Amino acid sequence: MPFLFRRALSVALLAGGIALPAAPLLGSIRMANQVIVPEGTVVAEDLYALGGRTIIEGTIQGDLVVLSGEVIVTGTVEGDVVGLVWGPARFTGEVGESVLLAALRLDAGGPVGADLGALVGEARVSSAVARDLVAIGGAIDLTGSVGRDLRAQAWRLTVDGEVGRDVSARVDDMVLGSAARVGGDVTFRASDRVQVSDAASVGGALVQARVVAPTWARAVTRLVGWLSVLGFLVAGVALFWVFRGTAPRSVRVAREHPWRAALVGLGVLVLPPLLAIPLFLTLVGLPVAVLILLFWVLGLFLGPIPAVAAAGGRLLGGRGGLLAGFVVGALLWRAGMWALSLVAALLYLMPLLVGLGAFTIAAWQGRQESVRRAAVYV
Repeated sequence: MPFLFRRALSVALLAGGIALPAAPLLGSIRMANQVIVPEGTVVAEDLYALGGRTIIEGTIQGDLVVLSGEVIVTGTVEGDVVGLVWGPARFTGEVGESVLLAALRLDAGGPVGADLGALVGEARVSSAVARDLVAIGGAIDLTGSVGRDLRAQAWRLTVDGEVGRDVSARVDDMVLGSAARVGGDVTFRASDRVQVSDAASVGGALVQARVVAPTWARAVTRLVGWLSVLGFLVAGVALFWVFRGTAPRSVRVAREHPWRAALVGLGVLVLPPLLAIPLFLTLVGLPVAVLILLFWVLGLFLGPIPAVAAAGGRLLGGRGGLLAGFVVGALLWRAGMWALSLVAALLYLMPLLVGLGAFTIAAWQGRQESVRRAAVYV
């Protein structure tokens, strides 16, 4: 583990060393708890803003790339706005090009010169979007106008504004209000009946689509499913080979102390993103945060391996060895998730928590044994 930690730290420092000299080539980079472009200030290049809060009251003549807890734009961005916001994003100023944003909440009240794409918990669009609006979220409310098409996948979609061409939606609940004006078709797939006001205007047809995947799509889905199973098996065998000491120990921990392992695994699952967020706010910490998240994503894929191997070994009664138990456990586990789709998330989460925790405990135990052996040797 110390060797792996040193390698990870070296990669992070190298990435930081490369990023620092390259920073002037990217545009203006501002990092602070609160990044502000005051009214009357002109930024004559792209602006990269990393901070707890980003406020744009002046003018940015290039693009705005933001990683922040909150974004407020009351000024002008002549280019695109691209960003990740783990809080609210409010736009009452003007954006000359497109807005591509992932945010907890979006309030778009200023004009957008091209497309608006959003991955949000909640979105209210009261402005004019010149081209397309593409949104994925919990609740989406359009009271402004969209020049071309509106495409949405949401829990609830309310259209009480103008759409130049078509509306295509996959929703649980959909409302066309009295101010809705749609130039083309409204095509939807919804759990509940669409509520259409008598005053709403639809230039084309109102169609409830029956979504049937084509043969090639079903074939690709099956192929991807089998490849994911094969990839998991190969990754598991590689894990047991690379970590010859820690991996077998983690299987024993998962078999003998599953609840303890699950509790530790919960911490391993939750803590890395929380640690990465403040690191994103500094240029030196940014590559470290990216590295943490990469290892965390890798853990989401490899985490269930110890728990799956422990379950398979128990089913085989210890016969066939560690790899046989892993292969049997993995095949049964994936088959269970496929057959019981309603509880597939739970079937994945429990082995993930137990496996992550078991591997962490095993790595810690291996570290302690190494320290004790070194002390005895000295």
